[in-house]
Amino acid sequence: MTKRQAGNDNERKRASKVSAEPRMERVPRAKGNAGPGRARQADFVVIGGGSAGVAAAMRAASHGASVILVEREQIGGTCVNRGCIPKKMLHYGATWAAILSGCLSHTGGREDWNDAIVRVKAEMARLHASYTQRLQEAGVHVLRGEATVSAPGEVRVGGDTLQARRILIATGSRPAPLPVPGGELASTSDDVFAWNGVPASLVVIGGGYIAVEMASILSRYGVKVDMLVRESRLLENFDEDIANALAEALTAKGVRLHLNTDVTLLDQANGAIEVCYRQVEESAIGGNGSGNGGNGGKNGKGKERIHSVRAQAALAAIGREPNLDGLGLEALGVARGQRGLRVDRQFRTSVRGIHAIGDVTEGPQLTPVATAQGRWLADRLFGRRGERADFDVIPTAVFCEPAIGSVGLTEAAAIEAAGKPERIGTRIKRFVSLENRFAGNTMPSVMKVVYNARSGRVLGVHLLDNAAPEIAQSIAVALRLGVRLSHLETTMQLHPTVAEELFG
Repeated sequence: MTKRQAGNDNERKRASKVSAEPRMERVPRAKGNAGPGRARQADFVVIGGGSAGVAAAMRAASHGASVILVEREQIGGTCVNRGCIPKKMLHYGATWAAILSGCLSHTGGREDWNDAIVRVKAEMARLHASYTQRLQEAGVHVLRGEATVSAPGEVRVGGDTLQARRILIATGSRPAPLPVPGGELASTSDDVFAWNGVPASLVVIGGGYIAVEMASILSRYGVKVDMLVRESRLLENFDEDIANALAEALTAKGVRLHLNTDVTLLDQANGAIEVCYRQVEESAIGGNGSGNGGNGGKNGKGKERIHSVRAQAALAAIGREPNLDGLGLEALGVARGQRGLRVDRQFRTSVRGIHAIGDVTEGPQLTPVATAQGRWLADRLFGRRGERADFDVIPTAVFCEPAIGSVGLTEAAAIEAAGKPERIGTRIKRFVSLENRFAGNTMPSVMKVVYNARSGRVLGVHLLDNAAPEIAQSIAVALRLGVRLSHLETTMQLHPTVAEELFG
């Protein structure tokens, strides 16, 4: 064994040990009135210890407010425990797996799923400890348990009663269940991070960013993936040219896409799961659209046929719903919208003294948005200051292979806003990056600029390349400052980079 191999082995053992060690969290209690069953006073009670809740609690405490944060599970919420962080680490592991198997197969090296999960759990444990320490240092009192808002200004957690003028609901969201017979047989994106191994085959139900990310990651770990997408294309909220280019890339990597499908039934037999679905027209990309159990023949245009596909496992990624069960908000008359709690621009609900931010509201379900909301709200409530973040220009990414970065209006949204197609211009570049050429891959990267045809002002930038998320973050500043197409064309490029394709 070489020194490097020994070092890597020791690192993995340390990571495994860290992830396995239980972390006991001290819960500081307020002085004087902290006994069980007695009312505890605070300026601010935050229900939910995810990105939104932690940001609001720490910012409020920095202004001198007495803050109690209630969390029933691990600090960090979806982002740390079941979302951004573990997903991005698995994305890195999947990329390494593809590189090692494609370029270094003669060495026998390959990133292993179990090894990746150990690394993920070690990072999650580090983040749990870091969050806990930062909250304690900030003076935030942390309570474990289920919270119920029993009255305006009053929260009950087990035997404790908390009283505060201001209450914040930041309980986040969870994967929506699959509402068909046998839907309980499908795993969710939460479950993936607890898998000890990967199935040989998988049906992913959904076509949004979570479905795409999971399909892309797992296929690179050697899983045979079929995607059942209800819409006529992937990622219906992203630019169509970018989504279509991604579909081609996924298909080239072996992912079978079945579009215009409506899942009707899941059944388990002989160690496999059979997913039945209806499909209009012949809409599968990279396959015949009938899966393994289709009834054969050809569909007429507009004709609906019943198909099925069998796999070792199924994964439902059809959206997320707010965590509101058991909070007692309905009894208090807190108004709900179609996708979450209704709030105004100051994140006030319909009940005085109760605020809500993050995924539990009807806004964008993105970690940076939730964090910015929490900090701004705490500044307003306790600091009487703070500049509101620009929620009109929100960069976003899909961590698939290749990755997507997007900021601003899509072409379709820009045309709708302008009223006439001729008022909107687009510029699209397709090229093979040096990274792909080195790997012997001719799959093109795509960059699309959407702009006002008259003024030249850039309205949106949409990218398909592994560097796309980093570029989208930087270009967001330019969009906020009103960058024009002429600015991009006259800015000196940095060569050789992927980003230079946006300029000139």
